[in-house]
Amino acid sequence: MTNTELGQWIKALISHHNIKAFYNSALWEHLRHEVLDEQHHECQLCKAKGLAEPASTVHHIRYVRQYPQLALTKSNLIVVCEECHYQIHHGHKPKPQLNEERW
Repeated sequence: MTNTELGQWIKALISHHNIKAFYNSALWEHLRHEVLDEQHHECQLCKAKGLAEPASTVHHIRYVRQYPQLALTKSNLIVVCEECHYQIHHGHKPKPQLNEERW
């Protein structure tokens, strides 16, 4: 499948609210496992900070919805742990205070 064909297929999936079909495809699963093995199942963001954290998530640096043609490009993929993946998508948000302290 060429990048153009891939981009068209993913755009069609997005328009039908079915991007999950991409993530369930054999193309993605094969590449995902390959990237996990190449990056030794370690969070690359934690590793850059000198930490060793196991990871199982393969993250698209340039998001699939904005760059569908890069969905299967290895240089656009990074292995991250759940915490780092959450921070990428949601940022660091302080937890709200449950109750107001009164002294």
